[in-house]
Amino acid sequence: MINFIICDDEKEITNIVKNIITKVMFKTNIEYKTHIFNSYDKEFNNIINSNIENKIYILDIEVKDQSGIEIAKKIRIKDWNSIILVLTAHFELESIAYKSKILLFDFISKFDLYDKEIYNTINICVNKLINSDKLTIKSDRKLEQIDFDNILYITFNSYDRKLKIVTKSKEYELYSSLKQIKEKLKGNFIYTHRSCIVNVANIKTLDTANRIIIFNNGVKTDLLSRRYTKVVKEHVNN
Repeated sequence: MINFIICDDEKEITNIVKNIITKVMFKTNIEYKTHIFNSYDKEFNNIINSNIENKIYILDIEVKDQSGIEIAKKIRIKDWNSIILVLTAHFELESIAYKSKILLFDFISKFDLYDKEIYNTINICVNKLINSDKLTIKSDRKLEQIDFDNILYITFNSYDRKLKIVTKSKEYELYSSLKQIKEKLKGNFIYTHRSCIVNVANIKTLDTANRIIIFNNGVKTDLLSRRYTKVVKEHVNN
C-alpha cells in the first residue's frame, strides 16, 4: 500500500495531482490511497503521526500562511523514510528549501508544464518504493529482514492470532494482523482469501477447480476462496 498525502489550498491543483496519481498507479496493480487536505490542520498532523507505511507527501509551499518547508521539517522530526515533494509558485524559494536539510525529493514549479513534471516525479517515487525490497519484522524476539521477492504467501491463524510468512526458503511467525502487514508490503500482493495474501509475482498457475494456488517452486496453498478467484485470475493473466 502506498499512501499519497496531498496538501494544497487550490482545489484545481489537488484534483490535477490526484488524477496524475491515478494514471501512474493504474500501471502498477499496487494498492494505494490518496489523502487530500486543503490546510495543514489537525487531521494532517494525525497523518504525520500515524503508522501508515510508504508515504509520499506532495506539499504546497504556502497554505493559509503556513509554510510547507516548516511542515516538512515537522515530518522529518518523526520520519526520515517518507518521500516529500514540494509544489510552489515561488520558485525563488528553492535554495531555501534545499538548505533546510529536509531531504526533499523534488521542488516543482506550478508553471511550465508542471503536470508533466509531477507525473514523471511521482512515477520515479513509486518505482523507488517498489524497488525497496526488504520487509522488516520481529519474529522470535529477533528483527528479521525478508526480501519481498522471496515471499510466496502470508496467512493469519485466528486461533493463535499469529501470522505465518512463507518464503521460498523458510517460514516466519509473528503476532500481527493481515491488515497491518499489508500496509508494509511493496510489490504485487493481493488477497486470495480473507486469511491469506499472496505475492502474484511468484504464482506459477492456478487450479481453480480445486481452488489451489501453485507457486514457481512447487509450493501450494489451498487458500483461494470463491470471492477472490476472479481477481486473482486477472492478476495472474496480466
